[in-house]
Amino acid sequence: MLRTPALEDFIAPARYYPQIWRIIVGIFAMFAAYILPIMLAFALVSIFLPAAAFNLQLALSEPVTPAAMLILLGTFLFMGLGAVAAAAVHRRGLASLIGPFRPACRNFSRTIVLCVVVFVVSGAVVTLIFPDAPLPNMGLTEWLTYLPLALPLLLIQTGAEELVFRGYLMQQLAARFKSAIIWMGLPTILFGLAHTDPTIDPKLTALIICATGLFGLAAADLTRVTGNLGAAIGFHFTNNFFALFLVSIAGEMSGLSLYLAPFTMEDVDTLIPLMAVDMVVVVITWVLLRRWLRPAE
Repeated sequence: MLRTPALEDFIAPARYYPQIWRIIVGIFAMFAAYILPIMLAFALVSIFLPAAAFNLQLALSEPVTPAAMLILLGTFLFMGLGAVAAAAVHRRGLASLIGPFRPACRNFSRTIVLCVVVFVVSGAVVTLIFPDAPLPNMGLTEWLTYLPLALPLLLIQTGAEELVFRGYLMQQLAARFKSAIIWMGLPTILFGLAHTDPTIDPKLTALIICATGLFGLAAADLTRVTGNLGAAIGFHFTNNFFALFLVSIAGEMSGLSLYLAPFTMEDVDTLIPLMAVDMVVVVITWVLLRRWLRPAE
């Protein structure tokens, strides 16, 4: 049964004002709260510092420096505020998007521990299959100096996406529709499509959408089973830490990465099997988390 008692408790605040028109208005409010402050900031910089505005736009389009990555991650604060603005349309607050706070914190910490173990083991296996060593990108001391600021910003980025897709959208759709195809499937599809990259090989783009969608589906199921966003945020946070801060692909949000992969986004024949392995790791991690975190029934 897809509608668990934990899920029913999780979506309970969304049942008070579940009207479709509120969902539509909420989505518009979300986009406005997310996009308008960023546009205003760019407009102000363009007026007073036109040269800096061009450099900033260029840096954010290819965030290969620490400063650009920090700014890019920081913009997700507005996405989180957008989720809160959308919830406000339904007369709800931030806490209702996350679920019970203590269980969420417990699931968050447990998920990080398990994910670190699985990702380290899977990384060791990948090095046996693909023995080319990663390339240094930052010195260890420099990298460590950025972490106190970078880690909270990464939490903002991953938390904001979870508030939108597994929080607001999943809750409100589940409160309004019975079919899991809608309340689990639609946010998952949107999450995958949000990671579309038209600048790379079409086959790779399709695989990225599928891989991201698979991750989104796993996060949605963990939320459904646990009744809070703790596991989803922890899974997302750890995944992005390894992908953005440890080993990333050159030119692909690599500004805060300790190492660079020994290939680029143009090496499709290398990336396709690696992404297939990554999808298997997501499934393994999801299975382990589901067994560990599922409440006793």
